Amino acid sequence: MISRRMFMNIAAKSGLSAATAPLWFSEISSRAFAQTTDTYKAIVVITMNGGNDGNNMIIPLDDAEYGQYSALRGAIAIPQSACLPLTGNGRSFGFHPSLENLAAIYNGGDALVVANIGPLAAPVTKAQLLQSPNLAPQALLSHPAGIAQWESASAVAWPTTGWGGRIADLIASQSGSLPPIFESGLASTFSIGRSVQGIVLQNGSTSFTPLPAGIDQAILSIAQNDSKSQNNLVSQAAQLRVQAMNQQVLLSQATNAGATLKTPFPQSGFGKGLQTIASTINGRSVIGASRQIFYLQQGQYDTHQNQPSLHSGFLSELDTGVGAFMTALREMGLEKNVLVTTHSDFNRTYTSNITRGSDHAWGNHQLILGGGIRGGRIIGSIPEPELNGSLDFNGYGTWIPDLSVTQMAASIGTWMGLSSGQVASVFPDLSKFSQGAIMLG
Repeated sequence: MISRRMFMNIAAKSGLSAATAPLWFSEISSRAFAQTTDTYKAIVVITMNGGNDGNNMIIPLDDAEYGQYSALRGAIAIPQSACLPLTGNGRSFGFHPSLENLAAIYNGGDALVVANIGPLAAPVTKAQLLQSPNLAPQALLSHPAGIAQWESASAVAWPTTGWGGRIADLIASQSGSLPPIFESGLASTFSIGRSVQGIVLQNGSTSFTPLPAGIDQAILSIAQNDSKSQNNLVSQAAQLRVQAMNQQVLLSQATNAGATLKTPFPQSGFGKGLQTIASTINGRSVIGASRQIFYLQQGQYDTHQNQPSLHSGFLSELDTGVGAFMTALREMGLEKNVLVTTHSDFNRTYTSNITRGSDHAWGNHQLILGGGIRGGRIIGSIPEPELNGSLDFNGYGTWIPDLSVTQMAASIGTWMGLSSGQVASVFPDLSKFSQGAIMLG
């Protein structure tokens, strides 16, 4: 009997996918769904673009610490009474008032905070950095380098692969008829593996000019014809076009395969991106995947000025989008099968500037949600609000990270089912950290 994977390979090569796939999928989708529900796992990585101010995302609430916080943050300090208290920690902290959904998820035990984390090649102290500045990540405080270092789980400014792509290399056999990694929005280093690259999800954006009906089939026919060209460049380009169009057909069928989700999503670009990811997960039976990785970016957190209103708006967009996504996972019965985590270029200085903003810093706080983790806790330690201490790199509240991106990403790789040897191959810097990966369970 012909296998599903064999069928899809034949269809992709012959251009039959668009014409024959619906018949095939209606026949096997229920069986494939049964095979992937119990063992299915996915991760969703959200980059808070521009450098989210983690110091105002999580705020100390003890009176003495809050007094220090307020004095240093000045015009950008969040009123103590407005913060959303987090339960179950020794020191008292609260979330920014825009994070109502995330605070409820955290206090419900389904989310945790990873504190003072950032790119590191190896553990380092302030004394070591002052003596040898090259121990800091390359191009520290640069937006492009910071994003690339989070996406690659390294301290290299211009990495060639991302940690999502390297995991995708290892789980490709579990991803069904498509590569295991998807991007909602712009392409990134995160999704580039040694042999696998991500597929871009279309979010139904209105920024694209609509194409006439039937033009896709005409373009596909032209590409199929060009793929037989004697000109290697034309042939290879056409083959890529055929492959991409067939993949998009399959994705479109996947997003429409499952029962329509009742959960309403915000209709921002970020909300639509999460809705597309949720729909793709809901239709995973079409693809036959038991492992998937999704990546998207959100906001523009480079708040050098007018931070109170800008930051509040971006955090609100994050909160409503992620809140809807977590509700959709519960609707699908997959709240323990999908793990959501945040990235950001870097933190921002603890001190505010004269334009009611804050500037580029280093160690930041990230969130991990869902996946059946042991939530309601903070992993690591949030620095006390004091300048020029052992964690302050430059006197402005630029925290030297206690934990490395590598340690957090490696824990997610382990959650995805990678063996210890596979984790070591994906995260080569992990061996330099004696604590190893952080513990999610």
